[in-house]
Amino acid sequence: MTHLAIIAGRGVLPLQVAKAAAGLGYEVFIFAIEGQADAAFDGFTVQSVRLGAIGHIQRQLNKCGCSELVMVGKVAWPSLAALRPDAAAIKLLSKLVRRGDDSVLRVITQYFAEHGITTLPVSQFLTDRAMPLGHVAGPPLDAAGETMIEIGVDLLDRLGNSDVGQAVVVQNGRILAIEAAEGTSAMLARSAGLIDSHAGVAVFVKMQKSGQDQRLDTPFIGGDTLQAAAAAGIHVLAVEAGAVMLADDLPLISDLCEKHRLTFVGISATARK
Repeated sequence: MTHLAIIAGRGVLPLQVAKAAAGLGYEVFIFAIEGQADAAFDGFTVQSVRLGAIGHIQRQLNKCGCSELVMVGKVAWPSLAALRPDAAAIKLLSKLVRRGDDSVLRVITQYFAEHGITTLPVSQFLTDRAMPLGHVAGPPLDAAGETMIEIGVDLLDRLGNSDVGQAVVVQNGRILAIEAAEGTSAMLARSAGLIDSHAGVAVFVKMQKSGQDQRLDTPFIGGDTLQAAAAAGIHVLAVEAGAVMLADDLPLISDLCEKHRLTFVGISATARK
């Protein structure tokens, strides 16, 4: 039986991945990040780990016989002082001057690979959660909404190599908000004060970063984002099909879209071109 390690951040996704992996025959070991992982991993072997203890985590993974790894869940990166990096983490940090989150995760993944641990994408386990292409729920998309989506996609494509988020809010041809270090929820809350309820439709666009490694920081959208978008005054959400994953089951997503009159569509990566 293959041993799978899950480095778990905040939210229910780590638990969902653990259950799916167990159903596929994996022996699952949970490495819960201190102060961040908050799911109840009943029935699984759980070990609490510090985010900065990369060397310790690697040794524990090898001790448990874990040859495969998934990193899943929301993670808030603390200050360097709060991180308290161990010797292995300090060596990795020296490679990361002026790089972004994706580079941090890439270097960590390479470090684990050097110690016989392969990092797998979340999509390998949550196989039914990929965003579908086309209209998913809510009212039909109109021409004005399509135009706003094109503007958002164009901007995200140009920002793809920058360490900013994967989402924007567009209204009347203007970029109202770009996701930064604060995350999607805070960006949506910030955009609420910028959206004109008497103007054209406000659109939220979320895409995978250009060249994004699906094993690292997989983009998700779920019910919390839909509700935050509705509260901000957004009526259209466009998400890259096949690249962004659903944090909740599609029936729940559809119910929320109907409740809040949200148009929810999956757009193709070819929209970048």
